[in-house]
Amino acid sequence: MSRRLLALLIVAAAGLTACGRYASAPTATAGYRLFLEEGYNGAQQVTVLDAGSGAVERRLPIGTPAPDWSRYYTVTSLGASSRLTAIDPASGRSLGQATIPAGYELPSLGFQGPTAGLSPNGQWLVLTRQSDSTSSFLVGASSLSHPFRTVQLKGDFSFDAVSSDGQNLYLIQKMGDPNHYQVRLYNVPSQSLAAQPVADKREPAEPMNGIRGDSVADPRGAYVFTVYARDAGPFIHALPLGQPLAWCLDLPAKNARDMEEQFHWSLALNQDGSELYAVNGASGLIAEMSPDRLPRVDRTGQVAVNASPGILGGLVTSADAKGARIGGAALSPDGRTLFALGNTGILAIDTGALKVRSRILDGESIESIRLSTDGHWLYAAGGAKLWQINPATGAIAGQIKGSSNPWALFWAAPR
Repeated sequence: MSRRLLALLIVAAAGLTACGRYASAPTATAGYRLFLEEGYNGAQQVTVLDAGSGAVERRLPIGTPAPDWSRYYTVTSLGASSRLTAIDPASGRSLGQATIPAGYELPSLGFQGPTAGLSPNGQWLVLTRQSDSTSSFLVGASSLSHPFRTVQLKGDFSFDAVSSDGQNLYLIQKMGDPNHYQVRLYNVPSQSLAAQPVADKREPAEPMNGIRGDSVADPRGAYVFTVYARDAGPFIHALPLGQPLAWCLDLPAKNARDMEEQFHWSLALNQDGSELYAVNGASGLIAEMSPDRLPRVDRTGQVAVNASPGILGGLVTSADAKGARIGGAALSPDGRTLFALGNTGILAIDTGALKVRSRILDGESIESIRLSTDGHWLYAAGGAKLWQINPATGAIAGQIKGSSNPWALFWAAPR
């Protein structure tokens, strides 16, 4: 069953069980712009919405956003070649274009949402093309001011990350066993693939396996953190950019073989990248760590979660949706409150005590949350509704009209 069909069922269930619960919420405060995905069957486009009026300003094809959403990259096929375009997503204005060989695409990380390919500082861009026996990549400046360098490798390789100096390209190499892969390091200036896979030096022979989940990049450009779900239990793959190694950090689990539970892990970094939280809103499990103290995990804990919504009126709810959530967690600017999707609603978690401070929109099926860049508002999407929330108090400030089944919030910023 598709995620969008599940969302449609959620809407129907909400109509049966919670009709009009928050119908009196006022209109949201104006002055903010949202970038989101909506629809019932994966529209594969980004909607730019005025948060005050609910007016749709534009729709963009799925592409790769800069870390601060100041630029947005798309690829258009022209037949014998393709056009790579940098767009200002706020205005829709073209910021630059480049002609690239046919067949190259922006990398997909395996789940619905924006594509990838940018370094953490947004200055380097990677595109990919696959053939039966060769994996090809284009690596170049995101300003599109210089020609891209071509990388060709025999075998099945896909993009994982690129360092902020553009010199180190990290790739996932699929092996003969479909459940086995390796992380490989390619040095772009020397055009060389490191002989040894990138591995945790504590367990260099342990085979890599798992399904990719949520991922965040350290704003300092030092790390990329990715959650993986696997039969042996979930873990975080902490990749230090510029180094030929990684750390594999096991996450706690109530049932290590419960893949559905594992897909509820979400990641949130504080503003300076010094603290990372992994939170599972379905099980209530939390892990806290610092990139500066890896591979140590500083704390783990468990918070009380609300009951799973299960079946409402005989319809399946979002608790049964498979796959990583987009916007499953957010951290307040002062780092004291971690917001996470619960089985229903949003959990506001005190990061000092690792306890639930409050529950927001409890009983509502929320699929995605996003804190505005100035920290003034928390936005939530789900159940065919968009909410604006005061993150300091948890009070519902208003609802945003104009969207058709919003389910993934990518960015929220003052106009």
